[in-house]
Amino acid sequence: MKMKRVLPLFMAAAVMATSVPFAASASDTADETAVQTEEGTAEVTEGTDGDTVTEGTGENGTDGAAVENGTGNDGTQTGDTEPVEEQTSEIIEGDQVDTDNVVTLGENLTEEQRAAMYDYFGTSADKVRTIIVTHADEVKYMEGIATAEQIGPTTNSCAYVEPTESGGIKVKTANLNYVTSTMIASTLTTAGMENCNVIAACPFEVSGTGALTGIIMAYETASGENLDEGKKEAAMEELITTGNLSDAIGSELATEVMNEVKTEIIDQGLTDPEEIGAAVDEIAANHDVTLTEDQRQQIVSLMEKISQYDYDLDAIKKTLDSLNGKVGALENVWNSIKSFFVGSGDGILSETNDAALGQNVLTDSTVSEGGFKDGLITRILNLFKKDE
Repeated sequence: MKMKRVLPLFMAAAVMATSVPFAASASDTADETAVQTEEGTAEVTEGTDGDTVTEGTGENGTDGAAVENGTGNDGTQTGDTEPVEEQTSEIIEGDQVDTDNVVTLGENLTEEQRAAMYDYFGTSADKVRTIIVTHADEVKYMEGIATAEQIGPTTNSCAYVEPTESGGIKVKTANLNYVTSTMIASTLTTAGMENCNVIAACPFEVSGTGALTGIIMAYETASGENLDEGKKEAAMEELITTGNLSDAIGSELATEVMNEVKTEIIDQGLTDPEEIGAAVDEIAANHDVTLTEDQRQQIVSLMEKISQYDYDLDAIKKTLDSLNGKVGALENVWNSIKSFFVGSGDGILSETNDAALGQNVLTDSTVSEGGFKDGLITRILNLFKKDE
């Protein structure tokens, strides 16, 4: 599919032509345009195969790569620049890249680490379009919502997004030790995303609080759809609110409470703070969860924002029901039989190469990763056991 993509960038008032090759693009030779950004420099690379890749360095870069409450290495060093006005840059799909799949890479990764991420994703730079996510991008979406510690000083999280025709949002993570796959999937429905496979990962362990930025940028580029800015902000706030709640009651229960509240608010069309608060209280009580006043107010405030926007409730439930295990036994059996004969339908999620990230990779997924090695009959029996 050949589509014109528009991706927001911080462009400079003056544009200078250079010819420095970019190692992370799909070609060895490229014509590059370097521009000054508010937080640092951004590079827009037009490869010989038609690929366009954006790269930048953020303000206050560091030599280390301790990011997003995680620990890393080999970050890049950057400098300060003068602030400039925000503009947009046109990203056009190259003729030789016959796919809508998009990879995003954190700007502070080394070339070796970027190569490892392509290997993990099961693809290569010449087969997908690539966006380099800068620290400025993360700050743009998260400032005022997350703490400076949660944002971190550098950007290393990566993402791989594959649009699908149906099936809701499916997510797999690797080396994210704080944000879970279910938390990401749920918040992506708030951002307005539908039907896609998503991988969020890093070469080393990080919290993953910054992963949402790259995923959203990749989805907008892959789908050709600009998501509502308010919905994206609400999604970021939901991720942070759910993460804060998970510190007190655990990620699984926190995600389930947030999902049920969100579904109730959208389904009943609740907009009044008192009505929203009553719904929060009831759902929390149903799960034997006692919220502090601060926790309750954070959830109510978030739901007030979400209530301002129109959502396709059926599309949201398609994703949330699968996260909460509400898919029936018969449907699970049919999906297993269909997967056995025609494939899982999980696309890029089933094509990852965990060995590319070394030993003891921390992985999490909203879909079963057991594959077919246990046999169809065993899988069917296990599905029935889960629903007993």
